[in-house]
Amino acid sequence: MADPVGRMMESFDALTTYTALLESEGKDGRKRIYYAYQKPGFIRMDFVEPHKGARLIYVPDEKRVYLRPFSNRLIHLRLSPDNRLITDPEGHTVDQSDIGSLLRTVKKDADEGLVTSLPPELVEGLFCAGVVVETEGTVWILWVHPDLGLPVKVEKYLDNGEDEIVFLHNLAVDELLDNSIFIP
Repeated sequence: MADPVGRMMESFDALTTYTALLESEGKDGRKRIYYAYQKPGFIRMDFVEPHKGARLIYVPDEKRVYLRPFSNRLIHLRLSPDNRLITDPEGHTVDQSDIGSLLRTVKKDADEGLVTSLPPELVEGLFCAGVVVETEGTVWILWVHPDLGLPVKVEKYLDNGEDEIVFLHNLAVDELLDNSIFIP
């Protein structure tokens, strides 16, 4: 399998929109977020767990994040993407939370490290090929949707023991999204 990370990046580059229920588990516990993405970088995150009811919308033209905390329609905060109020302990920011940003990070590690293919494994009811990327201090394992060419499960293992597993449940690509969902 020649350059599997590059092929995933090509799949991302070819899409216009995607949606998923993002579920992650790591040292900071479990997160569940309904996630919508539309090029050139509009992002909407509706939190299920933690912070049920909170909503973040990133508007790339403004380079701003609009936060509506806890389903309160009266309170809206306009923040920089790197505001510590909305940046997680690992430094993840809303504007760099999409699959493309993930794949650029993995590609950088792949270019500096070792890439190995794994035989398909059942993930989300699909037989997904695995890709292992090993670099100094980090091991990534990505399980790739057989039709979409994008990861539906990402495992990240650090030498310091800080591990994270992310699922992209019900990943849907290029479905028509109403632009109004990205209006704060």
